[in-house]
Amino acid sequence: RASRMLAAASRACLGARVGSFAKGAHSRRALRFLPLRARCGRTASSTPAAMAAKFGKNGERVYPEEGKVEVDGKFYRRCAAALVFNLNGDVLLGERLDRPGSWGMPQGGVEVNEDASVAAVRELYEEVGMRVGETSGLELVRSLPCEPSRSFCYPAGGWLAEQGLAGQRLEFTLFHLATTEDPSGFVNLSGLEGEHAEFSRVRWATMAEAVEAVWGPKRLPYERCAELAAPIIEAHLGRS
Repeated sequence: RASRMLAAASRACLGARVGSFAKGAHSRRALRFLPLRARCGRTASSTPAAMAAKFGKNGERVYPEEGKVEVDGKFYRRCAAALVFNLNGDVLLGERLDRPGSWGMPQGGVEVNEDASVAAVRELYEEVGMRVGETSGLELVRSLPCEPSRSFCYPAGGWLAEQGLAGQRLEFTLFHLATTEDPSGFVNLSGLEGEHAEFSRVRWATMAEAVEAVWGPKRLPYERCAELAAPIIEAHLGRS
C-alpha cells in the first residue's frame, strides 16, 4: 500500500511538472510570434524587420545599409521629416524637450522597407498624433527631392558616430492640414507607438521663422527645404 501511495504521488508530481512545462512552452511560443515591440512592452504596429533598423538581437543599436546613404564619401542616416502646412502656408513646429528653445518638425529614421513618405507618415503620428485618414483635413501632398544631397545633410555625434555615420540626411515630405486653428488642440505629444515624447508644445510658424528657430546644424537643410517647398505650397493653396 505504501508503494502504491508513493507511485501515485510521483505520477501527480510528474503531471504537475509536465503541465507547468507545457504552459511555459505555450507562453514561449506565443511570445516568439509577437512583434518585437509587443515583446518589449511596446505596441505591435512595427514588424521585427522594421525594428531591426534600430536594435540588434542583443539590444545593441545597429544601422542597416537600407537606412543610410553615402554623400561626398561619408555615410549619413536617412531621416524622414514631416512638413505640415496650414491654410495660411504656415508650418507646424514643436519645441524639443531635449533642446528647450529649439523648434523643429517631426522627424525620425527611415526604417527597413520604408520610403521617405511612409516614414514621415509614421513619425508624424508617433510624435504629434496626427495621421492621414484619421486627422480631419490632413492629406499627404508629396516628398521633396534631396537635391543637391549635401544640402540636406547635417553633422551629428553620439550613437550615430559610433555606427560610423557622419550625421543625418533630412528627407522632407509635405502634408496639408486644412485649418488655421491652434494646433495644441488636436495634437498628442505623449509619444505614441512606444516612442518617447519629443516635443513640449507646438505652434504654427512661417517657413522663415522655422529656419531661424531650428537647432543650428539643421539650418542648411531647412533653408533648402524652404526653397523647394515654397512653390509647391503656393500651388497647393491656389496662390500661383
